Amino acid sequence: MSTLCSQNVYMESSATVRKPLGVRATPEQHRVLTEAAARQNRSVSSFVLTAALRAAESQTTRPKRSREEIMAILNAAREEVRKVVPADRDILEEFLAERRAEAERE
Repeated sequence: MSTLCSQNVYMESSATVRKPLGVRATPEQHRVLTEAAARQNRSVSSFVLTAALRAAESQTTRPKRSREEIMAILNAAREEVRKVVPADRDILEEFLAERRAEAERE
């Protein structure tokens, strides 16, 4: 667990082993990150690390859906489409025909 400070991100113990993270950025990306970090009076490393940790934590808090839940969602979506698209209409074929016609015009 880390404790946030206005300047840096500190680990619980100074004895904690720290591992470097290498990130490559274009000059424009580096400028944007540097300016954003400066607005918060933080180092670029601290700014990037905090943002990356928040993004990673948000990924782990999303509930995992089972295969059955996913299939139920897909089936419900199919039923909604069937309500508005007549059974004799092939919307996939219509879509492909539109794309083919568009490609021929180009």
